[in-house]
Amino acid sequence: MINSKENRKSPAVVLVPMLLLSLFIQLVRLPAVVSENRPDLLILVILFFSMNSKFTYKLEVSWLVGIILDLASGAPLGINAFVICSQIYIISTQFKNFAKYAIYQQSIIIGLVNLIVTVLGYWIEHIIGQSYYEINFVIPSIVTALFWPIIFLTCTLLCATFSVSSDKENENKIN
Repeated sequence: MINSKENRKSPAVVLVPMLLLSLFIQLVRLPAVVSENRPDLLILVILFFSMNSKFTYKLEVSWLVGIILDLASGAPLGINAFVICSQIYIISTQFKNFAKYAIYQQSIIIGLVNLIVTVLGYWIEHIIGQSYYEINFVIPSIVTALFWPIIFLTCTLLCATFSVSSDKENENKIN
């Protein structure tokens, strides 16, 4: 059998292309209305894979992706890395059973954590003198929370298509 449980691949098979695609979407120029309310797709992709216990380098990957986003977008070095890494860290440590929550509960948690960390990142930018005052916090956090089911479904389908191992199989082995 090609898709047997012994032939499962690493999550990096799906993670790397998804990160590159979401980084491209994050950097592409869009109209002002869409650009101001853009969801944080990088955070959502890393968060999906951080729910998998085989993916152990979630903070390192989130920091590296944040630094790459800082360098590519011209943001102060470390701001996006701090925001992405903080969100992944908070959700990973404070919500141990995050993967077992219903999808709407996960979306609410993602939206609230995104709002809090984005405000904190803006506050740090303001302290170093790199921010502007016409910024919107609430709508991008809501849009990010609304995009979570889409990203979750897309990544789940891609993992199933490319035979990437998941924790649900490990739970079935135990039970």
